[in-house]
Amino acid sequence: MQIYGRAQKNESELEILSEATLVAEASTLRDLASFLYRCADAIDDQGESWEHEHFESNEVVGPHFVVFNPDIFNA
Repeated sequence: MQIYGRAQKNESELEILSEATLVAEASTLRDLASFLYRCADAIDDQGESWEHEHFESNEVVGPHFVVFNPDIFNA
């Protein structure tokens, strides 16, 4: 697993992160966990035809969270 991110000051460059910290309500964490399960199922079911998915938070302003299929991302 690799975690990539963008700094708020320089949104154009992806960087590999060594750590990520989530500050979220329990309901948001459950929504995120459900999202991750759905992505894992989609990768298993659809293989390389599944590329990526964006997590949509219920928060008014929140960070973007994207899951990419590693078979596509590293190709």
